[in-house]
Amino acid sequence: MQVAGGFDKLNVALIQDDSISFSMGEREYLAYQKKLLRQAETEKERHHIKRLIARSILRFAYLTGSTWGEYERALRRVLRLGYLNADHQLSVAALSLLWASDNDHTKASAGWELMEAAERRLRRLRRKHAARRQGLESSEIVRRRVARKGLLPPGSVRPSKGASRRRA
Repeated sequence: MQVAGGFDKLNVALIQDDSISFSMGEREYLAYQKKLLRQAETEKERHHIKRLIARSILRFAYLTGSTWGEYERALRRVLRLGYLNADHQLSVAALSLLWASDNDHTKASAGWELMEAAERRLRRLRRKHAARRQGLESSEIVRRRVARKGLLPPGSVRPSKGASRRRA
């Protein structure tokens, strides 16, 4: 419980303080990771801690409006360590698409690839599985949100303005 409480306090403190840059926040997360790794007893625990910290750093990179270099470094860390579950994979894909829609549309291809992989993983779950339904609904919400900002999946044809949707 102490670990979770300390982790929550760090997340809240970093997110609420607008004056903290990405690099400062990343250092805080990595310092906390180092502390937790000293307390971990097994390699599995250490890997799980690294995944949780990597996820938080990626979220912090998105929230602070970091540069592509900073965001990409955080993204590569998450990809190297792997995902906690399907929800985590979808979260990483969504953050990447949202970052691209807010900052640089040219970086969206990586986000779309991650989103497609996350959706494939969700579709492999049973049709009635709550995680599948919620994940695919969340994916659709993110897709609509980035589409409003002009970011469409590769291969999509943008309808011309004034064009009718009906066939002639």
